[in-house]
Amino acid sequence: MSNRQELLDNEWHAVRDSGEIPEVAYHSSLYYLTTDENGPRLQLSDEEIDRLLDAARCRYRDIILRDMKPENRGKSSYRGLKRSIENWRRFTVFHERYKVELLSLQQEAASALQAFLAFEIAEGIFPSASLNCSLQELLTFARELGLLRHDLPEIEKLFSRKVT
Repeated sequence: MSNRQELLDNEWHAVRDSGEIPEVAYHSSLYYLTTDENGPRLQLSDEEIDRLLDAARCRYRDIILRDMKPENRGKSSYRGLKRSIENWRRFTVFHERYKVELLSLQQEAASALQAFLAFEIAEGIFPSASLNCSLQELLTFARELGLLRHDLPEIEKLFSRKVT
């Protein structure tokens, strides 16, 4: 493996495994690879830039879906559905800036949201602590993912107090 390839692979992993704002990691990698006086000062090809963009897109996917997985509740990285909403919105801005592919992630997130809500309803704990957003925020998010109100049956249950 060439030194160039090793540098690019290392930066790909830095972006792919970055924290909550993959766009910042993407820009940091670009800066290091091309401009930083302590960096290699490479001229990147479109393909190399696209690979870093894809790493950021993959990281956005991870952090959007993470908080829609019931098995992640109770883990230190879990932040609730509101964090998925925030990360989705960050991703759509990233998508607009760099024209990265959106549709497959939108569909995957829509399916994940439906499955998450179905799990929450089946669990029967109302109101659900995992839903740290308002009903209106949830409905707006669902719409952004291409879901209609009738795609979310019994959603109001998750925001009401259980009567015994």
